[in-house]
Amino acid sequence: MKKTLQKGFSLVELLVVVAIIGVLAGVGIVGYQSYTDSAKSRVGVANFNSVKRFVETELTLLNNNIQTVSGALSAGSSCTSLAPYTVYSKNLSDFVEGMTCYFDTAGYGNAFKNPFDAAGGNQVVFNGTPADAKKGQINVRFFAAADETTNGAVIPAGGLFDSTETSGYFFIEYYTADGSAGAGSSGEYKAKAFQLK
Repeated sequence: MKKTLQKGFSLVELLVVVAIIGVLAGVGIVGYQSYTDSAKSRVGVANFNSVKRFVETELTLLNNNIQTVSGALSAGSSCTSLAPYTVYSKNLSDFVEGMTCYFDTAGYGNAFKNPFDAAGGNQVVFNGTPADAKKGQINVRFFAAADETTNGAVIPAGGLFDSTETSGYFFIEYYTADGSAGAGSSGEYKAKAFQLK
């Protein structure tokens, strides 16, 4: 009687295959993590640029008397209020808070969620404390004094910075890490100053 040999894989061959799969998986995970971090960073910067363009457009319309009532912004901190912002009837703080509400997830405009926040928190915040800011947040706040430079944003000497006035300067900054804005004062992360006249 002739014995037939059973064909199969040896233990050594199986271990080699498992080791190869492990190495490939390790490389893939690192590459995927790098890809997702890069995508989050690009979304954050794109949103930062969108906020700056939106503010430029609103200020162009309001500062040049093309319109005296904002068609996009409500006045004040209530993100559920639909009372429009009217030039000179409200203070600078109302304008900036209304603009922040436009991008709030509970607001009435384009909700921007922080791509680095797994809980889906707001990306645009009003007058946040820099030490408490999280990576990816866009902070809209006021200058502390005239003739000051903060993260690349400049308020000129004699410029109004009082949030209770009906006009003045404010700036928008992007946080590249927890508690750290701008990654220097140049490039795509540079903060930008704006003036409501």
